[in-house]
Amino acid sequence: MSVRDIDAFADRMMGGAPFIETIAGAELAPSSIQGRGMFATRARAAGDVLCILDGQEVDVTRHPAVIDALEWNALSPTRLLVRALRTSYGYINHSGRPNTRIDADGRTMRACRPIAPGEELTMDYFEQPVPPAYLASPEAAALKKNS
Repeated sequence: MSVRDIDAFADRMMGGAPFIETIAGAELAPSSIQGRGMFATRARAAGDVLCILDGQEVDVTRHPAVIDALEWNALSPTRLLVRALRTSYGYINHSGRPNTRIDADGRTMRACRPIAPGEELTMDYFEQPVPPAYLASPEAAALKKNS
């Protein structure tokens, strides 16, 4: 599977919808950071919960292909919370100065500072306990360089 595969699968399974909406008060739009991103349609205060992430817990040492194929967030360097269908979360771009964070539980996503309507939702991918294989990837190197 590739990123295009997850999008094709979502298109087939969700009747053309690009993702499952998991962040209320946000919309997909072109991003100046990368491709498309999620943008707030209403104000958020610091500490507001944006969503609770779900998925299947996967041991990345046993299933390393999920890093490149599916949407995920890290619970630990070896455990990922994986989603087979793209969600709102999958369109949140990286920033060295993010406005969202995932709590230590690995599931609760919050605003880490006030967010204005129209502002792109961003997170620092490297604040998560990401797997070493992801840290070694060309994608991660490019993100670190542009942070």
